[in-house]
Amino acid sequence: MAADEKQPLQQVEINGPDSGQRRRDDSLGRIAVGRDALQRYGDTSLADVLKRQPGLSVVGGELRMRGLGGGYTRILIDGQPAPANFDPATLSPDLVERVELQRSAQADASMQSIAGTLNIVLRKATGAARGSAKLSAERQAGVTSPAATAQWIGRNGLLGYGLTTTVIVPQRRDDALTDSYARRAAATASQVIVAQRRLRERQDSRTRRFTAAPRLDARLDGGSSVTWQGLVDLAQLAADGTQSEHTVTGLPTAWPENGWRSRSDDRLLKSDLGWEQRFGTCKLTLRAGLDASHRDSRYRFLGVDAAGNAGLDRAVASLADERRASTSGKYLAPLSASHDIAIGWDASRVRRAETRHQRDSGHGDDAGSDAPAVTTLDQDYAATVHQLALFAQDEWTVSPRLQAYLGLRWEGLATRVALPGAAGATGATSTTGATNTTTTTARVWSPVAQLVWKLPDSARTQLRLALARTYKAPQPRDLVPRRYTVNNDNSATQPDYQGNPLLRPELAWGLDAALEVGFARDAMLSVSAYARRIRDVVQRQLWQENGVWVSSPVNHGNASVHGLELDMRLPLMPAAGLDLHANVGRNWSRVDAVAGPDNRLGNQAPLTANLGLDRKTAGGLSAGANLRLVGGWRAATAQSLTDTTGVVRELEAYAAWPAAGGHWRLTLANLLRPDRRSAVRYDDGVDSSERYTARPQHPLVRLQYEVQR
Repeated sequence: MAADEKQPLQQVEINGPDSGQRRRDDSLGRIAVGRDALQRYGDTSLADVLKRQPGLSVVGGELRMRGLGGGYTRILIDGQPAPANFDPATLSPDLVERVELQRSAQADASMQSIAGTLNIVLRKATGAARGSAKLSAERQAGVTSPAATAQWIGRNGLLGYGLTTTVIVPQRRDDALTDSYARRAAATASQVIVAQRRLRERQDSRTRRFTAAPRLDARLDGGSSVTWQGLVDLAQLAADGTQSEHTVTGLPTAWPENGWRSRSDDRLLKSDLGWEQRFGTCKLTLRAGLDASHRDSRYRFLGVDAAGNAGLDRAVASLADERRASTSGKYLAPLSASHDIAIGWDASRVRRAETRHQRDSGHGDDAGSDAPAVTTLDQDYAATVHQLALFAQDEWTVSPRLQAYLGLRWEGLATRVALPGAAGATGATSTTGATNTTTTTARVWSPVAQLVWKLPDSARTQLRLALARTYKAPQPRDLVPRRYTVNNDNSATQPDYQGNPLLRPELAWGLDAALEVGFARDAMLSVSAYARRIRDVVQRQLWQENGVWVSSPVNHGNASVHGLELDMRLPLMPAAGLDLHANVGRNWSRVDAVAGPDNRLGNQAPLTANLGLDRKTAGGLSAGANLRLVGGWRAATAQSLTDTTGVVRELEAYAAWPAAGGHWRLTLANLLRPDRRSAVRYDDGVDSSERYTARPQHPLVRLQYEVQR
């Protein structure tokens, strides 16, 4: 809001001169990742920036705090929930002012943050009118990805304006090698291999993406201000892939040679309007927002049998639309110069509708005639989620050494899933079933308390303690019982997926503690610990239906999560401008209803670590490197099913220098090039199957040029 815009940019940068003091003074313990960190390596994806931050990891493009994703980590944009189809991995850092990391909860924001909250603050209009342009190109695995950014920001009297646009055309080439085994119990009480196959895959993808973030703010008479923030994201995605299978033992799959192609158009629109009015020392803030996302996808699969005959020809057309309307309000009333109370509300309505039309043709392995078999499957679903929350909070600086925060939030959720029709028929016709509607409701009381205590005889050492009740609500897409099918080799290790309209929210009690020590202006050490006890945790259920393996999310008992985290920044040689930063996080979890020792929660990463060096010279040259490690893990994700993920090691380096009237930046990434390895195993004591996959990694080189006017 207006008060925030008066702050100079360096005050919110994680490596700025006042960042350590700001972090210590924040009663909620927020960590701000500012512009310096966002542009240091010239990243074109926000996920690449955040994976270097303490306690954060990126798995499959998903951002995770404390190793937990899948809704355990809350993503906000300017303090409001991100749209459903929003992917932080596709957002350019050039659109972002800062990212706030918050491990504990607060009453005036949603308590759907069991692992923590990431608040993405978009660029704002400050200072005199100015513009900038940036061009970059990166090369990886034989393909080139260009990108361009333009920005205009400024202020004309009481009106501030800003527009940041990015155009990016990322291209990827991915290869994978998968070895699969199927075993069956023999009379000797051991298992013998009945099938062994090797599968080679290649996928080429290309995306054309345009993103714009316009902003207007006006300071009005009477101490009021109005802000409007928009976000437009348009993308066209094209991907083509092939699979080639070699059978070592046993029978081949139905389609050992196959190819596929996918085309989709994605649109995301977000608009937020805010109004702030001051009444003396009191302040009223009102917000209203509209989000809309649309995805139109076309998919084609062509399978060839072992004899080289054309087989399955599957065409799928799908649409997904989601609309969200929200409103919120907050009234802040200071009781004294160091004591504030606030009350407020927020409410939202989300509606998601999906349609899927599938047409299978060709000579199936069981067609039994020379005529092509034709099957159609039409599916239409809709899910609506209503949410209402009321809150009150009290923030009090009790003494120069003690800060207290108390809050209480009530949230009510009502979910309705409607199945207007599910159709399936053999031939050119289809039939539609009767409408089936499922409605669920949930109400959650969430108290939260936080204390910050500065130790005696120390102005830079303090303790933090926070207790809160948080929860994780099912996503609309997980509630819709749409079937996502596997085109070839459906098995226990490669099942179809289907949503569950009966999912309930996961409820958690959480405790956070931290010791923060500031050694000097730019040096700090933070040691923190956390614990969560989660009820109605969601796990995967695996079953067979008419010989087809299906996986679905279900509520399944309780789970415990705890961990430790260390974050350090230290000027090694201040005179030479050499700085060290390091962080490490260790996570543990246990699902009570799943037998150990691999009963981890949500494929939680057990270890994350970063070690980096940065140097800046008086002549404007800067350079640095970062080593990142994510520990491997094995997790029992369903009964008799275990997932394994290998260790991730990444080394990257950068150099930046002024030249030719602008600023150049060279980045080298993925220098270690280790394969990404994963495995999945099913064993029910009689039959077992395994899939081992290796994905080669390739180094990346990126060159960037930026000019400002």
